[in-house]
Amino acid sequence: MLPRLFIPLIAIACALPLAVPSQAETVRPAHDPLGQLFRYAPMPKATRSIVIPLGNIQFAFDTENLREHSVWRGKLDLYGPQYVNAKRPFIAQPNGQFLWGNPPTLPWRTRPPGAKFSLEGDQPKGKFTGTTTDGKSVTLRYTFQLETGETVAVQLHPSNSPRGLQRALTISQCKSPLWFLANSFQNGTAKRAVTVDGINGLAVQVTSTPLSYTEPIITEAGAETIYDTQTIETVAEQHWVLVPPHKGEATFIITTHHDEHLAALPKNAASPLAKIGEVGQAEFKPGAGPRSAYYKTEYLPLPPDLDLLITGMDWLGDGRLAVCTWPGEVYLLDGLLHDAGPVTLNRLAKGLNEPMGLLVRDGRLYVSQKPELTEIAFDEKTNRTKFTRVSADWGYSGHYNAFSYGPVLDRDGRFVLANAGHSGRWDMKFMGWAIRRGSNGTMDGVASGFREPNGIGVFGPERDVFVTDNQGHWTAVCELNHLRPGKYFGRPSSTPDSKKLYEGRGTFTPPAIWFPYSLARSISGMAEIRDNRFGPFKGQLLVGDFQNALVTRVFLEKVNGEYQGAVFSFITGFRSGVNRLSFGPDGNLYVGGLQRTWTSIAPDPASLERVTFTGSTPFSIRKVEARLDGFLLTFTEPANPSAANPDNFDISQFRYTYHSDYGSPRFNHAGEKGSQTPIEVTDATLSANRLELRLSLSEWREGHVTQVRCFDVISEAGKDLWHDTFHYTLNQIPKP
Repeated sequence: MLPRLFIPLIAIACALPLAVPSQAETVRPAHDPLGQLFRYAPMPKATRSIVIPLGNIQFAFDTENLREHSVWRGKLDLYGPQYVNAKRPFIAQPNGQFLWGNPPTLPWRTRPPGAKFSLEGDQPKGKFTGTTTDGKSVTLRYTFQLETGETVAVQLHPSNSPRGLQRALTISQCKSPLWFLANSFQNGTAKRAVTVDGINGLAVQVTSTPLSYTEPIITEAGAETIYDTQTIETVAEQHWVLVPPHKGEATFIITTHHDEHLAALPKNAASPLAKIGEVGQAEFKPGAGPRSAYYKTEYLPLPPDLDLLITGMDWLGDGRLAVCTWPGEVYLLDGLLHDAGPVTLNRLAKGLNEPMGLLVRDGRLYVSQKPELTEIAFDEKTNRTKFTRVSADWGYSGHYNAFSYGPVLDRDGRFVLANAGHSGRWDMKFMGWAIRRGSNGTMDGVASGFREPNGIGVFGPERDVFVTDNQGHWTAVCELNHLRPGKYFGRPSSTPDSKKLYEGRGTFTPPAIWFPYSLARSISGMAEIRDNRFGPFKGQLLVGDFQNALVTRVFLEKVNGEYQGAVFSFITGFRSGVNRLSFGPDGNLYVGGLQRTWTSIAPDPASLERVTFTGSTPFSIRKVEARLDGFLLTFTEPANPSAANPDNFDISQFRYTYHSDYGSPRFNHAGEKGSQTPIEVTDATLSANRLELRLSLSEWREGHVTQVRCFDVISEAGKDLWHDTFHYTLNQIPKP
């Protein structure tokens, strides 16, 4: 545990507003453009912060304690790879002149303020519900519940005016008097006048109150271990607003008065980079890479000022594609399904916290931000957009790797997410877990053991959920896992797993597919081929690989009740690291890519590409099914009789080891490192229609990956195999 710190009051006032010098020296921060409406970002005072720029004033709101934790004149310094192309630092920092901030507690009380102030006190239980924008300003929404059971809804609208910073609070009907802590000015900080206007019966009471509490400081180091803390021992001038009982909604305005030079509003116009609405057009162009006779790849040239680093994709009912990006933007792309004409890019939102997935449901968007699952409802005629927190029922340390992937809907229509466990903390709930939203609105843990599950999707008529994971410590190579309750997939995960289990286990649930490192090094999103418009592979999965900028094809089957199967190379040469896949209503595959510290062999920082089946069927191994004594291969076209020759096949087996080290070499049957065991093909029999080939194998073993290389296997028409190698994850041999 890191040591506790006692920080005097003057040090707090001076240290908060400035970026840490070492950070500024090594990495130059990024800043949101003028006109940005809001920014979700982890900050030293709260990982789940929302910062609202108000001219030259920054207003930072803590969505857990529902308080204004920092108000300053200056900028918000943004760090992290999505902004500055460097993994560290990654905690956003206030930079400028600190004005004020309130203690880490819900600011509402049901009793008059007393001689002492407690963070616990008699405050009700509160819950952040979301934000609303109209294209010009932002309103924060939350609720709290009184001891009587009465629920009060609050809308908080901050703004800057010549008088000072104003907070318009609209609260629902309340039968009891309430006290709201408007400002708490600690000794050593500038005291500012606080006034209130609105309904009859409002009053401001000023108290001189001793403060004694300890709060965490969010840092890069603490995001991986445990936060440092600061202890506050001081006296504060507190301004409490009495809100009388009232029927119906009531609105009042609190003004915290600033000096004239602080309240002055900037005269510059908003930057085009902050614009909501149409931001560009483009038309698909033929890909410049190697061309295939079977699949055509086109790319969409992107405007240079758009960071379209795609992390989520799904389709609206009107044929538009919704995408979210790593820097926190949401776009609607119109015209993708048209035969001719440009694609129009419309920006719907900016300022989300590294969303890693997007789902369309009933005309609304659902994005998995790091701190929460968010619903986005929008009205393009009025520019009104409503962001509603669906769930934040997991720990968020603020770490660079604390991604939350998804969401997808399971067969019962429940949201499922997969959280990264890489660089996690045991005390951060559900890090390394797949979680599912229950009927009571909270998240339940489904299975643990994920490292960096940068891909989650559904497969098959029963909508089984699958999760990809990336090679690393405890993870031999990239893998595809069938999500089932209670399973453990290998990477030690946080609570509710016990602290002892966080040190590691001896066994784990094997994946349905191991991706050999020679093929895929950073596996990502997936999409199921649902019809024949994309060629002869209906009912199979396509899975992207980020580092090698390619898409693999996965054939899955159930053996003894569990999924396993084969992986093939499929389409290569994409323009950026392949991150998300989505089939459009037109039957074409859309591929979203990016790279920024996540390295890829591809040339472009971001890409959106379209893959279309040309109508020419490749000669391929369509299916690989395990049998008691070998494999049954099914071809897309009849094979030449010469295919039925055992010498045409070079087959071997290997396994990976399970350990805490990074990745794993291959081991043969005898346990020899870096070696594979040859498997003899004792017989090869072609079916009468020449579409199926039965391979009988000798001395093969379950619990191993079977590598199959094909030579001189051609079609009846003389075509070579499009891909002549596959790897089958043989977890089990079928029972007789």
